[in-house]
Amino acid sequence: MKQSILIVITLSTLLLGGCKIRIEVPEGGRVTTTSGSYTCETGAVCEIDVVDLFFDETFRGEPATGYRFDSWLKRQRGLCGGSDGSCRLFTSGFEGNDILMGFIERQEEVFFLVPQFVQIPTDAFDPALIQSTAFLVRESGLSVTYQFSENGTYSKRAGPIIAAGKYTFELNDTVINYTQLADTDRNDLTGYAVFESFDAANGMYKVCYTDDQDVRSASTAVDTCANGGRGNLSEPTRLRFFIQE
Repeated sequence: MKQSILIVITLSTLLLGGCKIRIEVPEGGRVTTTSGSYTCETGAVCEIDVVDLFFDETFRGEPATGYRFDSWLKRQRGLCGGSDGSCRLFTSGFEGNDILMGFIERQEEVFFLVPQFVQIPTDAFDPALIQSTAFLVRESGLSVTYQFSENGTYSKRAGPIIAAGKYTFELNDTVINYTQLADTDRNDLTGYAVFESFDAANGMYKVCYTDDQDVRSASTAVDTCANGGRGNLSEPTRLRFFIQE
């Protein structure tokens, strides 16, 4: 989930007391700031000097095509370690504290800001990605926004109308089983979204969808998508799930 992490500097943590923030960027993205003042590219090590009470920057991990930002690395002297949101760092809280002001003067103090990027699978859904963003889908001429939570529920919004349902991942994350469809109050109506491909360049999943109630298992849904509606089964629908930034 994207969120703003406010880092309040305290004596016990000594964060940003030093004069340098060292940014180490692995493969899969880069680090930028909302102000536009700093950019650290893939594979680079960048150092920022912190020398006064006016430092106030919010850092973001920006994934490259085919990757997602996972979190900031937890390590000794690591900043925002474990957070999966943006990282705001500032020194205004040091004013009036002689001990903290002393840290600003010590050039040898170094703290680390290290993003972690994860490559998005191209052969199945990525549950962590599915549960950390929203998706825009065109259904029956309408723009519908889907959001999936970690607790097995999901919502869909079309204009002012919002509905909620339940889901699970099945068959090694290649199928989303809507165990309770969001647009009905009935608990016995289900549907299946079958992974077909991931288009990294356009940030979207190509999905085969069926809510034919004669399709009662993920394996049957996969077969229906591969062979089309056979017998009494309805023809499945092809959808595109666009990742929303």
